[in-house]
Amino acid sequence: MKERRRKILVGFGLFFLLGLQVGTLRAQEEPSGIYLTWKEDPTSTITVDWHLKNSARQSLHYRIKGSENWEKSPSRVLDFPFSDRKIHRVHLSGLSADQAYEVKFGGNEKVYYFKTMPKDISRNPIRFAIGGDTMHDQEVMEKTNRQVLPYNPDFIIIGGDLAYANGDGKNVDRWYSWFDAVKKTLIQEDGRLIPMMLGIGNHEVKSGFNEKEIPEHLKIEKRKESAPFYFNLFAFPGQPGYGVLEFGEYLSFLFLDSDHTNAIDGPQKEWLRRELAVQKEKETAHVMAVYHVPAYPSARSFTGTTQTKIREHWVPLFEKSSMKLAFENHDHAYKRTYPIKNNNVDEDGIVYIGDGSWGTRPRTVHDAASTWYLETSQSVRAFTLVTLQGSTYNIITVDEDGKIIDSYPNNPLIKP
Repeated sequence: MKERRRKILVGFGLFFLLGLQVGTLRAQEEPSGIYLTWKEDPTSTITVDWHLKNSARQSLHYRIKGSENWEKSPSRVLDFPFSDRKIHRVHLSGLSADQAYEVKFGGNEKVYYFKTMPKDISRNPIRFAIGGDTMHDQEVMEKTNRQVLPYNPDFIIIGGDLAYANGDGKNVDRWYSWFDAVKKTLIQEDGRLIPMMLGIGNHEVKSGFNEKEIPEHLKIEKRKESAPFYFNLFAFPGQPGYGVLEFGEYLSFLFLDSDHTNAIDGPQKEWLRRELAVQKEKETAHVMAVYHVPAYPSARSFTGTTQTKIREHWVPLFEKSSMKLAFENHDHAYKRTYPIKNNNVDEDGIVYIGDGSWGTRPRTVHDAASTWYLETSQSVRAFTLVTLQGSTYNIITVDEDGKIIDSYPNNPLIKP
């Protein structure tokens, strides 16, 4: 009897210890994806996502880098579409500008950090990497990612066509691969997490979509249904599909939807008109736009339907504003136009940079010498690095092998 009781107690002890171990393992589950972005002013806020199988709320631990005590903020737990993974999301506000903050996830002791953006860039520059069309293949995406890291950008912007999952639940593995590539190759060796902002492209949606075709009360619901991954996986400034992110008083970035879940014409156009007028009145030093389909394509037809609509509805609004740079994608090549105004080369015009070749198979480009609006065009995978200081800017473009293939204006090349 005593022997039996002893065995029961031993068994119970082992079961209890096993339970503790399982609980500890769950608490310390390594995130399968880590993603930082902004819904509001990047000088004082951040939105942090991490992906787990565990659906129980966890806390984000954060503190000013190098300080002693951690603060905690519990996560909102959101569904990862078509997956047993969960998105844990925390939005932090009231942060100090130009400050590094350390973070760790739940019971995991690994420490990362991020930096808020500065209030002023009159003395010290900021830089960001921008491109689009990130992942035909994970290996190719990672190759370009690795060329980004040496430049230590403050943030990254991708103008749509992210994982090429086409809003289809059968393609959820492509999103797993996309987040895996970000985690493996877009986190600095010292643990710095680089915030990202993501626009929408045609490969985020099940099909192209014109909002005029559905009743008013169904619009937002239908948009989210048409791009289930995009609208559920990422926090976004503004309403679904388009919005503006304002960095203090020196940069306003407009994210536009080129006929994917919002019509180019209609409410989006009127919002764009109002927003550009606001930025002009505020005398924002840098006003830029990113969208997917190019007004001035490097590979596709200049007279294509969407290209023509953008030139008809958006470009005149751009030209009435203080905008000097617009970033385009979709064509899987690199291009930079001459400054353009009223569909002519004009030194007071806007330079259009693109065309979505981060991690895709490049297309044959129009010959720049015989295409009136193209100053340069190349069939290559690349990203563009933009540096802002005060009211000035310059860019370089870097290919997947780390070679600087373009610079604008004519300035000393920026080295990593």
